[in-house]
Amino acid sequence: MHALGEINRMASALGVPDSTRETAGVIYRRALDEGLLPGRAVESVATAALYAASRMDTAPRSIDEVSTVSRVEQICVERAYRHVSRELGLEIAPTDPRSFIGRIASDVGCTDATEREARRLASEAIEKGVHSGKHPVGIAAGALYAAARRCDESLRQADIARVADVSEMTIRNRYPEVLAAADAEEMIDTENS
Repeated sequence: MHALGEINRMASALGVPDSTRETAGVIYRRALDEGLLPGRAVESVATAALYAASRMDTAPRSIDEVSTVSRVEQICVERAYRHVSRELGLEIAPTDPRSFIGRIASDVGCTDATEREARRLASEAIEKGVHSGKHPVGIAAGALYAAARRCDESLRQADIARVADVSEMTIRNRYPEVLAAADAEEMIDTENS
């Protein structure tokens, strides 16, 4: 009961849907039934279950966000998540960077045109494999900054970084990669015309 209460508390703080809460509860109960809790804090497994559920239900939150509302350190959550997902055989697809763009765009107050351009740029970056092995929130933040520059909207890297909970250096590293992928796509389209 304590773990389910923790899941509900964290889910409320993050604003995740009820379906994700239920999925997290199912994951936690499976971990309990499979004997995966000994040696791990109940809170770390509950937090890991919520993180896994958010990724499975396509309402992703970053591990940083989930850890912020947890009562255990992020490293414990990461370890519990790896253990639970591996032992339960959870099929969790890599997080799509585009799923973070809407929230970041809303929080920085950018225009709809910039948000649409960020989604387009992120899609092209994904097609080119730029996102592989990189933090999806970093790709989303980089795409939003690149889109703002293309749309002549004055968004600061510092503001996007604060809202996305990434460093400004991450944005400085990701936005040129996102633009390079888009420019390569546009060159191919021009050559085929």
